[in-house]
Amino acid sequence: MRSRIWSATCSAIVLGISVGILAQDAPARQSASQSAAAKKITVTGCVAKAQQAATGTSGATGAAASAKEAKFVLSDASMSSNATAGAAAPPATAIASEYKLDADDAKLTPHVGHKVEITGTVEEPKAATQPPAASAPNAPTRKVDNLKMVAPSCK
Repeated sequence: MRSRIWSATCSAIVLGISVGILAQDAPARQSASQSAAAKKITVTGCVAKAQQAATGTSGATGAAASAKEAKFVLSDASMSSNATAGAAAPPATAIASEYKLDADDAKLTPHVGHKVEITGTVEEPKAATQPPAASAPNAPTRKVDNLKMVAPSCK
């Protein structure tokens, strides 16, 4: 009899601890998905072809480097006035004036020279000591999730 009570008590303790751990883990997963959604912002700017860096005769290394380079940039970027109302606006310093664009060429080519609205996420720079983006080679990369033409020209 005493053995059964002891077994039931131990089982209840293990079950209680397991439920407590699982209850704490669920909000962590939810907050991770919310933070990913919060990183999506909408900016407006002009699509242009990126200036390709001069590649010498470095062979395969040069080819690999040029494959990673962005072919398009978003210049004169500003926070879109049509940003989702429910999302908290990022600080003004989080908006760069120029972005390298990460999207299919077929999606961006028709919009070269157009003013567009782009919704997407920004890839964090790999080096924390990277200087602010003053030109396209130093610009952060924006993954394009959604693109909408705002005007047929950037003027």
